[in-house]
Amino acid sequence: MHFPSLLAVASAATAYAQCTAEQRLFFSNQVPVAYSQKGPIATYTTFSKIPFGVGSLAGPCATVIYANGAPGIPVGLTGQDVVTFGTTTRQAFFEVTGQYTDFPQNGTTLINTNVTLGVMSAISSGVTFAGQVYLDFNEACRITAVRAFAQVPAFINGQPTDLGKILGIPKLPLPSIPFIPGQV
Repeated sequence: MHFPSLLAVASAATAYAQCTAEQRLFFSNQVPVAYSQKGPIATYTTFSKIPFGVGSLAGPCATVIYANGAPGIPVGLTGQDVVTFGTTTRQAFFEVTGQYTDFPQNGTTLINTNVTLGVMSAISSGVTFAGQVYLDFNEACRITAVRAFAQVPAFINGQPTDLGKILGIPKLPLPSIPFIPGQV
């Protein structure tokens, strides 16, 4: 009598295990690869191969950017929105780096990145922002959410910056937003 429910539990556990850390790290690495492509068509094509969106690119993939501790700014609701956002922002990026960490207990990977602004890979502005980008994967290895936390700017011409000091703004205690894996 309990066999069908036991089988369902075993199948669910096996399905989650099918999205390995190796796969999550591979797809996470493709984000900086997409940002390093020459031209919008190559950028779009590379972003389209990353499994954003539940089921397909048309599926949900809530994407939010948190800059300098401010409340989140939603920039996409579907996988296709992420591809379009990535292709559009690529035009203003000179270089994107990445270091990767996988969290197997919840299917999330982290990309620690530095993004230098400029015109594609041709002209650097010398302004770099640091980011931590969390990609949440489901058991089918599709990315269901993207949360990016950015410090803008982190460096100007290679020198660390203090945005408050540059703008003459006193340090204010900003409320922190607790990070809850799988939540946007």
